[in-house]
Amino acid sequence: MTYTTQTNPAEIPAGASPSTNSSTVEKLKTLQQESTQRSKRVFNILRTAFAETAAEVKDGRTVISPLAKEVTAETVATVKQKSQQAADTVNQTWNREADSKDLSERLIRLARVVAIAAKQNLFPQMKKLAIRLDGLLSDRYGARYTDLKDQFTGRTQPVASEPKTEASQPVVIEVESEAL
Repeated sequence: MTYTTQTNPAEIPAGASPSTNSSTVEKLKTLQQESTQRSKRVFNILRTAFAETAAEVKDGRTVISPLAKEVTAETVATVKQKSQQAADTVNQTWNREADSKDLSERLIRLARVVAIAAKQNLFPQMKKLAIRLDGLLSDRYGARYTDLKDQFTGRTQPVASEPKTEASQPVVIEVESEAL
C-alpha cells in the first residue's frame, strides 16, 4: 500500500479534483473488504473451536462421570464405616478416662487415641482407594492421564523407579501435646 501526503485545500486549483480522494476511497474499500474477510475467518475459527470444546467436555463427562460415581460411593461407604468405628473408639476412650481430674489431660489422651486409630484404620483404606483409582485411570487413559498427573504433581518426567506399593509412602501423623 502506498500513502500520499496530505495536501492543503488552499493549494488545490479551483477546477482540479485531488487524486488523493479517489485513492482514499479505494483504500477504505480495501480496508473494509480485508477486515470483513478476516472477521469471517476469526468467527469460523472460534465457532469450530467452541464446537470441539463442547464435544470434548460432553465426551469427558460421559466417560468420567460413572467412574467418579463409583469412586465416590466406595469412599462414602468407607468413610461411614470408619467414622462409626472412630466414634466407638472415641466414646470408649472418653468413658475410660472419665476418672481423670484434669480435663486437658483427658482431651490429650483422647486426641492421641483418635490419631492412632485414624493412622491404623482410615488412612490405609483411603490410600488403597487412591491407588485403585490411579490404576483405573491409567488403564483407561494411558499417557493422557499420566501426563496430566505429572503436571498436577509437578513432575516433568515420570519416575520409572518409583514402585506403587503401600510401603513406599508411609502415612505419618504427629500429635503435639502440652498441658494447658
